[in-house]
Amino acid sequence: MEILPYEKVKAEFKPWSETCLAVAQALIRFIETDEIEVMHFGSTSARVGGKGIIDLSVLYPEGHLQAAVDHLKALGFQDQVATKPFPPERPRKDGAVLFECQKYLIHAHVIQKHSEEHQRQRACRDYLLANPQVRADYERQKKAILAEGVDDQDVYVKRKAPFVKAILHGLES
Repeated sequence: MEILPYEKVKAEFKPWSETCLAVAQALIRFIETDEIEVMHFGSTSARVGGKGIIDLSVLYPEGHLQAAVDHLKALGFQDQVATKPFPPERPRKDGAVLFECQKYLIHAHVIQKHSEEHQRQRACRDYLLANPQVRADYERQKKAILAEGVDDQDVYVKRKAPFVKAILHGLES
């Protein structure tokens, strides 16, 4: 598998596809090591349409953040392409892959294994998978944001954040 240069594209709605799971599985096998686990999360993991970007949590053991970042860079991942990137203590690395002649964008979130964020990502994914109506509501929310003319990825992510935060808040209650 080859990690290609990431390209920031306009936000658009792509229906969910089973291929997202296959791409994520191939990436997980490519990235994982004895020390590093990888978890597929986000919309593509939860059967929700959206931008179609594959979000992965690259889970490192405590004290091994730099080793995880170095590993991703050695594989070809690049520094995050965003106006306000994640901080160095919680980085995201970006890339792209060709899978069955189609390009998929990848966001590799570097997160400490068993951290609160890791647990929240897993809980949100599992909740969405267990609740088809919530998945449908989330897709409607995304389409409504795009219908307002929002096509910048960063702005789009900020606009849909309250929906995800509401899910997480409900899980904490």
